[in-house]
Formats: sequence, C-alpha cells, structure tokens
Amino acid sequence: ESELLHPVSISIDETDEGLTVEAEVPGFKAEDLEASVEPHRLTITGKRETAKEEKKKGKTVYSERSAERILRVIDLPVEVNTEGGSATLKDGVLEFTMPKAAPAKKIAIESKAA
Repeated sequence: ESELLHPVSISIDETDEGLTVEAEVPGFKAEDLEASVEPHRLTITGKRETAKEEKKKGKTVYSERSAERILRVIDLPVEVNTEGGSATLKDGVLEFTMPKAAPAKKIAIESKAA
C-alpha cells in the first residue's frame, strides 16, 4: 500500500466581520476530513482509502488498494473566534467561515493619591 500526501490549494478572503477559507479537496467526503481551529491557525487533515479489483471467471486477477492523505496547516492573517465558525463541503471545495475575535480593549489607568 502506498500512501501519498497530496497538496491542498487554498484561498483566504477577509471581510470586516471575519475570514472565509476555501480549500480544494477533490474526491474526499466530509467523513474523510477533520479540521481544527486555533485563534491564528487552521489545520485540515484527511484520509481516504480506495480499493480496485478485477475478476475473470470468478477469480481475482488484479487487486489494488491505496490510501491518500492530506494535511494543510494555515496561518491565519487575523485572530478568529474559535467558537463561532462553520465548515461546509460542496463539489470538492471545503469552505470555512470564521468570525474575527474581538479586538483587545484598552484600559485607562487612573492615578490615585496615597
């Protein structure tokens, strides 16, 4: 069995509200894929196995199995909220929509007389 790590092409679009990441994963089903989101990173992994068999007169004359793997770690250009994202798979394109994290708030420092 030979295992190959296939490249995953991506595109990242940023709006005022969040990020959309599209990854090309042709031939993979949703159950073959896993993703994890961190504030500055998105990781996509997947594995699919295929089997091919030819028979003549009820006897196997050819049999082949293979496994294909993908792995892509994407550094995101802005911090995202890891709780509010969604992912959909359609026509071999995996699309992630993630809202941006709230910006850091400045706290005014007051001086008090002792």
